[in-house]
Amino acid sequence: MNSDARRDANLDLTLDASPDVDLDVNADLNADLNADLNRGPDAVRVPGPAPEPLPATVPDPLPASDTGRSTGRGRPAPAVPPAPPAPPAATVVRVAGPEDLLAYIPYRLGFRPAESVVAVSLTGPRQRVGLVARVDIDDLRLREPGDPGGPDGAATARWLTDHVVADGADRAVVVLYTETDVVRPVAAARRAVEVLRARLERRLPGVEVWLVTPTGFRALDCTDPLCCPPQGRPLTVLQGSRVAAHMVLEGRTVAGTREERYALRPAPETARTQARRAAARWSETLRRLLAGSRYPTASDETALAEWGAESLRLWRSAVRQTAATRPGQDDPLSPVTLGKIGAALADTPVRDAVLLSLAPGTEEIARRTARREADGDTDAAISGVMARIIDPVQGVPPETGVTGPARRVLEAVVTHVPRRRRAPAYLLLALIAWWHGDGGLAVERVTEALGVDPEYRLALLLRSAIVGGVPPGWVRRDRDSSRHEPGAAARGDSRSRAWPDRPTDRPANLQARDGAGDGDGTDPDQVAVV
Repeated sequence: MNSDARRDANLDLTLDASPDVDLDVNADLNADLNADLNRGPDAVRVPGPAPEPLPATVPDPLPASDTGRSTGRGRPAPAVPPAPPAPPAATVVRVAGPEDLLAYIPYRLGFRPAESVVAVSLTGPRQRVGLVARVDIDDLRLREPGDPGGPDGAATARWLTDHVVADGADRAVVVLYTETDVVRPVAAARRAVEVLRARLERRLPGVEVWLVTPTGFRALDCTDPLCCPPQGRPLTVLQGSRVAAHMVLEGRTVAGTREERYALRPAPETARTQARRAAARWSETLRRLLAGSRYPTASDETALAEWGAESLRLWRSAVRQTAATRPGQDDPLSPVTLGKIGAALADTPVRDAVLLSLAPGTEEIARRTARREADGDTDAAISGVMARIIDPVQGVPPETGVTGPARRVLEAVVTHVPRRRRAPAYLLLALIAWWHGDGGLAVERVTEALGVDPEYRLALLLRSAIVGGVPPGWVRRDRDSSRHEPGAAARGDSRSRAWPDRPTDRPANLQARDGAGDGDGTDPDQVAVV
């Protein structure tokens, strides 16, 4: 496998909070827990910043060699679709004590950390929760003499610190999740967390460290048995916190393990067989149409355009059906439809049209793109739509009513089609996850795409952004706004800049291991569960 496609199996980096929830930490987490447990105002709603209007053109983020668009025939191009209205106001949940922050972390990651160290950045005058990054305890183990290929804990700590500082942090909190003994200073888990704390303290003095075990939670350094009993305060306190209650009301769930959160279970064998046959027939139709395009007639061009239009229609119909499905209802999509969509996504114009459909108001642009009718003006409009995702000025949060059903359709495609056809669906799933600020899921899906096609250029570009800690446009804009809130400039440090320097490269031990299902002796219909 290409070295750049190696699996980040032990890293989870969430770039920012959900677009509909802000978490303010207005408590001294290391203060007396008895006081913290009953302190803090109720959740309030605050207005969110409105997105600025899109310009006529912006630079095209897609590489020219990857667009797959023809020149077009001089038809009038549609104008850039108007930007959607401002997103709904965010719910600000204020942290009353450590139990709220500790309850939030599993919801943020999407699973319950185990034998892990989590770093949390707190930014701005309101101390909002920013980046949340998780690594395995073993990745913070100092390299042993004679083991040049072993974990490099110092490099991992430096890399995490760079990301926390680049997030604009004013404070940092570290949480250790372990079942092992941490009382002895030489304990492996204790040494791992101290490696990270020492590095963070150089840039952000006053790092707070918390311990979560199967029996309870407590401040790692607290020696007051009334405040922090040796076994910790009961975990039921976390389950009953205001943040946990808010997340439950929002319909958020937490997987038991990392593997459970990222797993996509294969469809039944009969359904996979139907999808595989439908995908083969739909691909063969495209192959014949493209083979005849060397000396195309008007009817050939029309047939090719209709194939793209029908592929996009299948996608839109699947998304609508999925959006109308209530929780607990059976999947309404047929294996034949999913097989055709999986085959169609391998065609770059159709893939780009599906990507465009993630933004409202793009119906005409997406249709012309799928029909291979794009020209220079339409490309400019496409770039304007892409700016909603990536640009820090025009970027807007994703609309979950659009991206949610789209994600479920793409996941169904992955679980039905042969492995060799999954790369485009994995890529789009990674892009949706990244747009939502879910770096852990995004890097998992983009790595799976590169496991199928190590030279997939757009996947390589997206992966570079994800592992480099580059957030989507709306996150960068909101992050910059919070840095310029009243009082931000008074801090007088370089973290109030519009955008900080890029963090250092990821340490070699976080390049991690090759994952299962990279093509050697693997059933092409078997979904890799990692």
